[in-house]
Amino acid sequence: MSRHLFTGLLVLSLVLPARAERLDLRESERLALERNLNLRAETFDTMASEAAVRKEYGIYDPLAEASVSEGTSRERTIFIFQGGLVGKQVIDFRRADFSLTQRLPTGADLVAAFTNLREDSNLPTRTFDPSYNNELKFFLLQPLLRDFGRTVTEQGILFAIKDREIAVQDLRERAFDILSQVRNAYFDVLRYRDELTYREASVDLAKKVLAENRARVDVGVLAPVEILEAEVGLKLREGELLDAERAYLDSLDNLAVLLNVPAPVEVTGEELGQPEIETHEEEGFRSALEKRPDIRRRLKEIERLDLESKIARNQTLPAVDLFASYSHKGLGGEYNDAMDDIASNDFENWEVGLNLSYPIGNREARNEYLRTRLRLKGSHARLALLKEEVLNEIRAAIRLLDVSAKKIEVASRGRDLAEEQLRTLLKRKEVGLATTRDVLEGEEDLAEARTELTAALADYNKAVTDYLRGTGKLLEHEGVRFTAAVDPDDESSLLGMDAQ
Repeated sequence: MSRHLFTGLLVLSLVLPARAERLDLRESERLALERNLNLRAETFDTMASEAAVRKEYGIYDPLAEASVSEGTSRERTIFIFQGGLVGKQVIDFRRADFSLTQRLPTGADLVAAFTNLREDSNLPTRTFDPSYNNELKFFLLQPLLRDFGRTVTEQGILFAIKDREIAVQDLRERAFDILSQVRNAYFDVLRYRDELTYREASVDLAKKVLAENRARVDVGVLAPVEILEAEVGLKLREGELLDAERAYLDSLDNLAVLLNVPAPVEVTGEELGQPEIETHEEEGFRSALEKRPDIRRRLKEIERLDLESKIARNQTLPAVDLFASYSHKGLGGEYNDAMDDIASNDFENWEVGLNLSYPIGNREARNEYLRTRLRLKGSHARLALLKEEVLNEIRAAIRLLDVSAKKIEVASRGRDLAEEQLRTLLKRKEVGLATTRDVLEGEEDLAEARTELTAALADYNKAVTDYLRGTGKLLEHEGVRFTAAVDPDDESSLLGMDAQ
């Protein structure tokens, strides 16, 4: 470790609060996946989408219904067998009904119903009083055109599945965003840390020059104005050091917010490097079509709209429904007698028929179908536009990588030149051939050259992130994967990182 870097890290230890958590890039990414609040919120939304899928399967849950009632019916009536006498009919009744309804994938409803009716009346014509009237009935209603088929029947399930798939892509895109932000924030921290180190070295050199000038003024070798020159140079560099400290601490706070880390954070001693990465425009574009969450989400939205269009087209058809029923009825003065009738085949009943309905004009269904078709075409157009934007994004990232690599080379040479020039100026000042201003200007040139190199390295690493994100390879490159299936009963994180 160089003396300047060691001095800079020493200053940082004084600036930062104690017990700061030291993080490297991979640990920062891991903490972001575990703790970032935006990513956590997206995880809950994804789990909620799975709960919505499970909810829609409830259409196949059998529906059990039961009712019990008791009452009295009174009305005026004519007793024919009593000479047309007008009197009052009184019927006391008790009813107990039960039914079970099952939805079928074809769109049919199958109903099994059992009704029980007990009546007491004052009618002289009744054979049984009290009487028990029971019926066991099976009923089927099957759409043949409109509302026919699994697609229409399970449309709620299919829509919920597409919404879940879209939610998964939203989660992946949020992970892309968070990882990109964390990586860029981490590179900013390294950049501002190095800049702070350079500014500390500048202050040290300015102090050294001031001390030397004072000593030489005391022995009459330099004019007193050289002391003022050095003092002004020192004050300027101390101000620049304060700005560098502020920028560094701000970058640390930004990183801590992304990681949702309450305690102060600090990065490890790693330095900005220039990682090698192979770039291919065509291969990168193919990868983006397969892996980018925004493209995958758009495709899922198109699939959902296509499903809406198919269902809307079905609704333009006339309603032709097949209905069929079969039942056994029982009647008796005792409940067992009525049940014996039901058990026999003496009182079986059946019915088969068709119901037909169609709204004249059918404007609602026809225009709904037209609306979904137009929306589908619009989504295809937006997908084509997105693909063009992705290709441009990949091209821009490749160009930025090339430019950043060249900037690193130029900045590196500029730093070497500035270091050599400063060494020459310091030697010339010792023999009186260079002024304090010359040395301070040379030192400022070196600080700026180092800053430019650090900025170029940071930009290069950010360009790597942009390329990985643009090609959809960011999660795979960083070893991020789904740790488990989406389960609303398990609120643990859905994303994790492979061990390295």
